[in-house]
Amino acid sequence: MNLRFDKYHTYREITEFLQSCVSAYPGFCKLDSIGKSLEGRDIWMLEITNRKTGPGCDKPAVYADGNIHAGEVTGAETILWAVKHLLGNYDKDRRITYLLDTRVFYFIPRIAVDGAEYYLTTPDVLRSSVRQWPDAYDDKPGLCPEDVDGDGRILFMRKEDPDGGWKISGKDPRLMVRRGPHELPEPGTAYYHVYIEGMVKDFDPGLPVEKAPEKHSLDFNRNFPTNWAVHTRQKGSGDYPFSEPEMKAVADFFVSHPNIVLSMSYHTYGGYVLRPFCSQSDTAMDVQDLQIYLAAGEVAEDVTGYPCKSIYQWFTRDQTRPSVGSALEWAYETLGILALATELWDMRGRAGLPKEPAHTRQAVTCKEREEEELTLLKWNDKVMNGTLFINWYEFDHPQLGLVEIGGWEPKFGRDNPPLCFLEEECRKNGLFILDLASMAPRLAIEKATANPLGNGLYKIDAVVKNQGYLPSHGTFSALKMNRAEPVRAVLDISPGQNPEQPLGSQGAGIETPGETTLVAGKAQQELGHLGGRAGGGSYKKRVSWVVRGKPGQPVTVAAYSSRAGKSQCEIVL
Repeated sequence: MNLRFDKYHTYREITEFLQSCVSAYPGFCKLDSIGKSLEGRDIWMLEITNRKTGPGCDKPAVYADGNIHAGEVTGAETILWAVKHLLGNYDKDRRITYLLDTRVFYFIPRIAVDGAEYYLTTPDVLRSSVRQWPDAYDDKPGLCPEDVDGDGRILFMRKEDPDGGWKISGKDPRLMVRRGPHELPEPGTAYYHVYIEGMVKDFDPGLPVEKAPEKHSLDFNRNFPTNWAVHTRQKGSGDYPFSEPEMKAVADFFVSHPNIVLSMSYHTYGGYVLRPFCSQSDTAMDVQDLQIYLAAGEVAEDVTGYPCKSIYQWFTRDQTRPSVGSALEWAYETLGILALATELWDMRGRAGLPKEPAHTRQAVTCKEREEEELTLLKWNDKVMNGTLFINWYEFDHPQLGLVEIGGWEPKFGRDNPPLCFLEEECRKNGLFILDLASMAPRLAIEKATANPLGNGLYKIDAVVKNQGYLPSHGTFSALKMNRAEPVRAVLDISPGQNPEQPLGSQGAGIETPGETTLVAGKAQQELGHLGGRAGGGSYKKRVSWVVRGKPGQPVTVAAYSSRAGKSQCEIVL
């Protein structure tokens, strides 16, 4: 449990931390592998709840994952921070105590376990999987990213050439800017080609250097079936939905845990909380769901400082060709789960640059982009002592001859926060998990009484209510798709019997091993769904039975549903 957020943790370190959680908190933690990665690593899921108040399957669930993209390692750290915070503050923090008593958390810190390990232990970057896809990369000519000078990083190379399309900014010599469309070669002005650092397969010194196809272009977050499209339409989508073992494992986990009502996925970067839709506008969303998302987004912005935006309306450059096949759209559009994703870390925002929708970013001019880069460099110099930009230095390239290598630190600057900002980023976003969990529906039996009618008869009355913000079905799309079981009330008149089992089919007049007989009303009664503060109708319903029994005989009233959990109380005749 002695985990510090002064580094990005490897697979082994994450595994050891999760195992230590189980050892230190055996009454709260259960560690399972949801499946194996391509290279055979376990994909760990840590369940956290107070099992003294009931098993996790009987409680509404909040699911959170990180690192579906290999290089977005801040996501895993945020999950680890949330785990440590929850476990370390039970019985110290009133809200955490309540949440662990009444909810269950399913945490998967790292989905792309192979890719993240590759990212953390080599100079390379990759999207998700270590599997080479869609082609045999080794057969393709062109410039392949490689750490040619052995400093542990893959930066950029600039090669002076009068035909080059780049030149050094007159405002800061570190910055490369586009050569103007009107600029002819001028004495005293150097022009450059700018390349990713690497080596050229099938190099021909007489021809321009072209990039080779990507080695690892699989994108786990485009491998989900909702709106899935082939690679020629959606880059990285895989051979077919759930073609990758990691994604199949995630899908199987969701389907086998119908109590999941809310989900959060952690990505980097940009400083946004993302919501559906991914491929259509808000006008297509259920109006009540939209209001729930807007309300959740306001809370998210208050806690994290990050605005909540529709992926389709804010991040889609070409709305005729939106990105498809993501976990977010599958969770909401297919399963009816209130799903969100967070783009952690915002270097642009730290430097004071404004947030803009993707379609407006396409129209940024070269001069505007130069000013943005200058702003980032000034922030880097002032706040980071210049450490995030590597000044250009000469290198004798084996193929290209004299080049200069430099540029932004590739992994822990723009893509992930520098270590000095890591814990702050984890903290504010990890705290939002508590707010998300607080929105879940939660069944409770408000009042249960046994009123004598005479001749050994008793009328059992109970009021079942939903204490949560969300209705018992979670989202309204879940209700329309019949993805959430209705609330059921059960009368258990046989001590020790599970109220979810045989009593569900009992009718009036059935004798039991005890001394109490059900006279009127079915032992299990369907109540439909209960609304929440977000709407959905009445949040309370009354249910009754008539039994014959003796004074002092106990009976149990229980209420349960797939997404709102289970509550029960015992009354005495």
